[in-house]
Amino acid sequence: MSNLAKRILVAVVAIPIVIYVVFKPYSLLGLAIILALLAVHEFYNLAKAKGIVPQVGIGMALTALIVLSFAHFRLPIHLETTDLLPLILIAGTIACLTAELFKGFPNPLAHVSVTLGGALYIGLGLGGLYGVHEYFYIHAAIARLDVTPAAVSTQAGFFTITMLASIWICDSAAYFIGRKFGRHKIAVKVSPNKSWEGGIAGLIAAIATWIIAVNTLDALSGISTTTAIVMGLNAGAIGQIGDFAKSMFKRDAGVKDSSTLIPGHGGVLDRLDSILFVSPVAYFYLHLFGA
Repeated sequence: MSNLAKRILVAVVAIPIVIYVVFKPYSLLGLAIILALLAVHEFYNLAKAKGIVPQVGIGMALTALIVLSFAHFRLPIHLETTDLLPLILIAGTIACLTAELFKGFPNPLAHVSVTLGGALYIGLGLGGLYGVHEYFYIHAAIARLDVTPAAVSTQAGFFTITMLASIWICDSAAYFIGRKFGRHKIAVKVSPNKSWEGGIAGLIAAIATWIIAVNTLDALSGISTTTAIVMGLNAGAIGQIGDFAKSMFKRDAGVKDSSTLIPGHGGVLDRLDSILFVSPVAYFYLHLFGA
């Protein structure tokens, strides 16, 4: 079976699952935590290929807690993300530094930096994804909107699906257009096959996805055109930067894929690279400017 066939088969299986999960807040939270743990473990394996020894257990626990901090609306505590996240980061940093004292390995600066950096990179990325979904519930509760929970769930689900779809459509457009028309390379040393022609095609495709979605889906009728354009720019530009960042890490570690977990796709980190950059930006935009 060809690599493309494997990618298509995985997509056929995975996409319906993702569509189902985004309408189930607790299932989405569970999936986000599982993916975060798998991705950060792969990230730490990349670091090990460079001779760095991260605090894997502490890093994975910290990653999961960072994701959970974005679910404060559903946790039995009275702290918001802006209050809970700093406490988690302080505790995680102290735990990591304390554990490093007893390891006795050389280069503690590198080990601690990778442990904390990986947790932030992955945790904020997937926490941001869940935070984007939760924004609509929190906004409805604060504004005391006269809407049913089902209506909020529908809007949150379709917004999340559109964000993911815009990333995947951007990736596909960049790949096929770049393969056929790509002449001018963006960053040869990091990702030699990616071109400006493909990147621009991906950006246009991402913006078009959002414009079409907000104008055709009733659930997104309340989303402004400005937000749609910003989300498209986010997926099409910031998402591609996330792809390059992951490629940079892999090239530095001297590996082709972050793992072989997903047939035809590589590892979880390979599939989440753009999402890890797009989601936090979308989260902060929604909380600063609304939908």
